[in-house]
Amino acid sequence: MITYTIAMPAPHSHLFDVTITLDAGDVSMLDLVLPAWTPGSYMIREYARHVQGFTAHSADGTALPWRKTAKDAWQIERGLATQIIVRYQVYANELTVRTSHLDGTHGYINGACVFMYAPERTAEPLEVRVAPPDGWQVTTALEPVAADGSELVFRAADFDELVDSPLECGTQRVLPFEVDGIPHRLAIWGRGNEDEARLVADTRRIVEVQRDFFGSLPYPHYTIILHLTDGRGGGLEHRNSVTNMLDRWTFQPERSYERYLSLTSHELFHVWHVKRLRPAPLGPFDYQRENYTRLLWLMEGATSYYDELLLVRASLLRPERFLEQLADGILALQSQPGRNVQSVEQSSFDAWIKLYRPDENSANSSISYYLKGSLVCLLLDMAIRDHTANIYSFDDVLRLLSTRYPIEGPGIPEDGAVLAAIEEVVGAQNGVFRDFFARYITGTAELDYAGALATVGLELRWSYHNPRPGGGAPAWLGLTFKRQGERTIVANVRSDGPAYPAGVYADDELLALNGWRVTEEKLNARLAERAPGDLVTLTLFRGDTLVEVPVTLAAAPHDSLKLAPIAEPNAEQQAAYRDWLGL
Repeated sequence: MITYTIAMPAPHSHLFDVTITLDAGDVSMLDLVLPAWTPGSYMIREYARHVQGFTAHSADGTALPWRKTAKDAWQIERGLATQIIVRYQVYANELTVRTSHLDGTHGYINGACVFMYAPERTAEPLEVRVAPPDGWQVTTALEPVAADGSELVFRAADFDELVDSPLECGTQRVLPFEVDGIPHRLAIWGRGNEDEARLVADTRRIVEVQRDFFGSLPYPHYTIILHLTDGRGGGLEHRNSVTNMLDRWTFQPERSYERYLSLTSHELFHVWHVKRLRPAPLGPFDYQRENYTRLLWLMEGATSYYDELLLVRASLLRPERFLEQLADGILALQSQPGRNVQSVEQSSFDAWIKLYRPDENSANSSISYYLKGSLVCLLLDMAIRDHTANIYSFDDVLRLLSTRYPIEGPGIPEDGAVLAAIEEVVGAQNGVFRDFFARYITGTAELDYAGALATVGLELRWSYHNPRPGGGAPAWLGLTFKRQGERTIVANVRSDGPAYPAGVYADDELLALNGWRVTEEKLNARLAERAPGDLVTLTLFRGDTLVEVPVTLAAAPHDSLKLAPIAEPNAEQQAAYRDWLGL
């Protein structure tokens, strides 16, 4: 058995002390590797940059020669040793759900950042021994074995389970509850304006509605590690646990509290959808390099579609708020010219180089598979309801996929499997959904929101927050700005706006409009006095060079959207609406 021991004798140093003890086997050289990324967050993160103080010894203390063979790989000469003991430290001072963090208040261990592995031995059972400071406890989804003096001992079936089971060490509050007799717990680090009783009750309700959606709970126990911080946020799913991070003041008022509900719902949905039902390339994992899939639009997109829809069905979110947020999502996608450039399949495949590395041109060249994927799943749901007279929905497709591709299987094939499941549910192979995939999933056609939402008796009402007198479209440059001290800097130049062909650049400093000094606020006020078609001159600093750029103003795209009931929905539309929202 391979044993990992992790200690934190000086938390203020942000250094975890890691020891790996393993039999040498019959190899002359032992290779150890630290993962370069963590499952669920698709970017190479180069965790090895935080490793220091690497040493290797035999059981009798004899130093063993070693060398690095790659940025994240170490090779040890076995010599005559029958057991090899490796020690190193990991610097952990980045507080996110994708990294590890250690300070005087807690230690959070995301396994991919901390635990090296022997590439040929990832299937072996593992023991994890944790030595926290006095007074600290350890919360993890790993199975506990026993306490051994000052160390707490846990078991993992293999390296994948170890990486998939983060550990929270500290004085965290642990709030237990049960669903169907299965133990759940919230482990909370930090404090804010939370109501513990409400957190437990609402989290239990989220578990119940998702259990009802999929039919059962697939785990023996479930742990929610919740970090309350200042301004940070995020979530990372694991098979029997999750780490969520929120601003500590999220829980009041009600609209702010929706962020907790939505994040909890989203990450719990991943228990079934990603951690068990997964694309074939996402397991077994290659932790050293990119694992490419074109199906993140389904895995993250469907999860983003259902996270708040299931809150409505759980009576934790009002239907009106759900429709408002759905409208906000449509507006967000329509504000990205990249929707005409990159498909959701391409966005999925290129997650490793695009989604987590945005720049000033990202909105023009790419889209989020979370956002557009969720809207594609909305359209699929509506299309299935329409073609089956509301007998079936996208819910049934996900259940079928979950049955067809269980966790012990090879995963969802990249080509054709999702379409085949949809056609099986619908009961027809008439090409309608093949055309849908060609247009909206592999292609970049505009999504037909109006046609889809008519299925449930809704229409889209587009408008402007600040229309021109008489209701016309306001004048528009197609620019967004950011502040740098007292300076107003162009953050993004939309490729579908008039400033783009006129020659305004990202990082230009805005100085004046038609010779009059302006800030972003003053610019908006002056533009409100103009009409589409008017010619204006922007004065800018480009580096240290003063430039003047004439721009012919365009009509602004709509910036307000409401999803509202049509005037006279028929009985089928009303029934579909109620079934969709679980009313």
